[in-house]
Order: sequence, then structure tokens, then C-alpha cells
Amino acid sequence: MENVLVFFGGISCEHDISVITGVMSLNALDKEKYNAIPVYVTKSGEWKTGERLKDLSIYSKLKCEKLKSVTLLSGDSNLYSLEKNKLRKLFKVYCAINCMHGGWGEDGGLYSLLRSCNIPCSSSSNFSSALSMDKEYTKIALAGIGIKFLPCVKITRDKYYLRKEIALKLIKSRLDFPMIIKPANLGSSIGIKIAKDEMELERGIDFAFRFDKKIIIEKMLENPREINCSVYKKGGEMVVSDLEEPIKTENILSFSDKYITPTEKEFPAKVDKEIEKTIKDITSIVYRKFGFSGVIRIDFLLSKDEIFVNEINTVPGSLAYYLFCKDMTEFSKMLTDLIEEGVDDYNGENQNLKTFEGGVLNLDSSKIRK
Repeated sequence: MENVLVFFGGISCEHDISVITGVMSLNALDKEKYNAIPVYVTKSGEWKTGERLKDLSIYSKLKCEKLKSVTLLSGDSNLYSLEKNKLRKLFKVYCAINCMHGGWGEDGGLYSLLRSCNIPCSSSSNFSSALSMDKEYTKIALAGIGIKFLPCVKITRDKYYLRKEIALKLIKSRLDFPMIIKPANLGSSIGIKIAKDEMELERGIDFAFRFDKKIIIEKMLENPREINCSVYKKGGEMVVSDLEEPIKTENILSFSDKYITPTEKEFPAKVDKEIEKTIKDITSIVYRKFGFSGVIRIDFLLSKDEIFVNEINTVPGSLAYYLFCKDMTEFSKMLTDLIEEGVDDYNGENQNLKTFEGGVLNLDSSKIRK
């Protein structure tokens, strides 16, 4: 039986949502194939493990000091416990599942750490993850492959408060009201505000800067439909989901709509067949062009017949299993596919040469061109 680490939690505004995804994945793993080990990353960044962490009901009153601390070492694919400042080897890790939404999980940080420890990961690489986490860079990359997105203005916290009047003038010269204000590196609709006038714009900017040092401001479409589509690889081939349409209670799909009092969802979404095909094609193109792996979900905006990519989620909530699976049995099979695909990708990359003996260190250092 192979040991699989499931990372969740983390230093992120999306910490609690990550816990739900992580615990769900832990309990869905095939128990005949894998030994599922929780690695709960606390809000202060500590790594904890223990069988109790598989029970979602404990988290509202969780006392982390009673849990075992664990860590990894660079160049070593074993998990270690940390007890009284001493390391104890526990077991070799086969693969890791990344269920950490937001910073250090969804931005590629965890992936990079795992690779330095020679551990395969079931999610996207550091490059594609970081690219997707930052909404500004996502738009730049989408422009490079000819995919439509909403135009935006990017502003940073330091420059905005240094030259506030100039920044506001620039925004209003490029965009018309209403506008939507978003932290550049957050998900789950956290930190988002709509501005119908300049007063709301200033308030929304101040609010968004509480969550991120960089924000983007977009022109808001009139009553767009929100359409989601997911994709992952199985045996090297892409599996694309049917389309989903969450039903909004407000102008935008809020945090409450997603998690507190989830709204109805139209699945499969009722859209024109040609639009459905186009959205699925875009999902496949983006996945391939940006070098994604694991499962991702792309959120689209549909305005009449115009299709815009809104954002890309490399660690989607509940790993977007609901777009592929009818029940937990099917989710278990999907997790197996993600794990084995991650291991295959890792083994494929390990076929590349990692060293080159050029003899440079044998030369007289004074003659080496610097």
C-alpha cells in the first residue's frame, strides 16, 4: 500500500474551504491502494498530522498542540515527525495531493517544495500555478494565445496611496462604471466589491487592498451568465467536464452563494451547443498551452454570445469532483487517476539529464569568464 499525503489548510483566507476539500479527499481515497495521511497546515504555517484530522467535525474546536508535528527534508522523499526538536523518519511518500486553496498551495509554492523533496504531486506545476493565481498575469498569458478576457486596470497598494488622484483618474479614463474590484491573488469571491460610482470605487479599492498588495479593476458586464468547466488528465489524455452554471442571488457569485447558503446550479448548463463546444475547446486549449496537470476549473463569463475567461483555478473547491462524478465511489477513482498521472509525470521528468560534467570547476578560476 502506497503512502499518499493530503495537504490542506494553510495561511490563506481560503483556509476553511481548503479543510473541507482536504477532508473530503482523505476519506475518498481508495483504502486498498493508498494509506491516506493528512497534513493539516495551520493558520500559522505549522504542519500537523493525526487520524482525528479525517473528521470534519473537530475543526471548529481544534487544538493543534495535541497533534503530531511533521516535516519534509530537501532531497529526501520520507515524511518525518518532529518531537522535542528531534526528527524521526516515518515512511517514504509515494505522492501528494494538493488541496490547499490560495497562497502557498494554489500559487505553486507547495508543488516546488515537494519537487525539492523528490515527491510527485497530483496538481499543476509551479509555473502554471503561479501564472493562474495572479489575475493580471493570467490575462497577459491569455492574450498571448488569443483567448478573450475582460480588460482591466492593475494598481498596487504602494503606488496607489502615493498618487491616489492620478490612479483614480487613470482608472476612470480606461473603464466605465459599473466596475468590479478584485484582489489579484485571491479566490472564493473574497475581497471583491462592485463600484457604481467614484465613492464606491474608492471604498472598494481600500477594501481589496486589505487582502492583497495588488488588485485589478474590470469593467463589469451587464447580467453575464457564469459558466464553469473543468479538465484533468487520465492516461495522458484530457477529460473535459460538462458545463455548470451556478445561479447567482446577487450581481456576482458571492462567497455566501458558494459556501454559506449554496445556490442552485444548472448542470449540465443550458447553453447553445456551439457555445458549449467553444467553452470546452477553450478549456482544453488553455490546459494544454499553459502546461497544466492535475484537475483545474476555468470560470467563464457569457454575455450574449461572447465568451470571456474570468479566472483559472488550479486547486478548485472539492477538486471539482462534482463536475465529473456522481458519487464518492467515482470520486475515489478520479483521485486514483490524479495520483497515478502525477507519478507518471514525475517519472517522465526524471528521465531528463539533471547533471552535465563540463569540467568548469577544474579550470583555473582566474581564467573563467565571469
